[in-house]
Amino acid sequence: MAWTWVAWDSKRIISGHMDLLFHALVGAIIGELSPKNIEKRQFKGALGGISPDIANLITYPYLGIAIGNPIPYATPSDFYANPWIVDHWSYVPWEITHSLLFWGLVIMPLLYYFKISKLIGLGYFSHIILDLPSHTGIWSSVPLYPSNIMFEGWFDAWAWPLSDILFWSLFPFILWRILAYLRGIDTAFLRWPSEEKFARREA
Repeated sequence: MAWTWVAWDSKRIISGHMDLLFHALVGAIIGELSPKNIEKRQFKGALGGISPDIANLITYPYLGIAIGNPIPYATPSDFYANPWIVDHWSYVPWEITHSLLFWGLVIMPLLYYFKISKLIGLGYFSHIILDLPSHTGIWSSVPLYPSNIMFEGWFDAWAWPLSDILFWSLFPFILWRILAYLRGIDTAFLRWPSEEKFARREA
């Protein structure tokens, strides 16, 4: 019986984090559209796209332990059943990493200072923007944290089941592969000015 619970919880945990797939694919699209002289640009875009959710490594384990889950990790249904978590210190890191102020005043300056690709910052920004409509009620984003002004979204994609996330992730995946093909054949309207001289040489 214990193993049945563990397997069931594992499935719910995976489902609860599959929205990362959508964010990663959007980041990959941003990377694909970036100048070709950026090494591993698709990976960097995808990495930035999932980075804000690193805060989940604090909130989800804490709640999972607090409610006694077989696996010390929470699922979306656990959050719905325990709304007190939004007022707990463990929820604050998520609000910080999803703040535009944190992005502009911390993330981007750090990328500039350490000479890390700004593409990661662009992918990070896309995550914050995409989370605005996809969190509702008490789970709504606080885009100007530490201000407590919340942006009321229209749906809770973070709590969708695995099947829904996979379905909606097909759209950015298909778009990414189309753009990769068009970039691969050097389509003119997707070409950056820095790539023009190379295109002329090949012509």
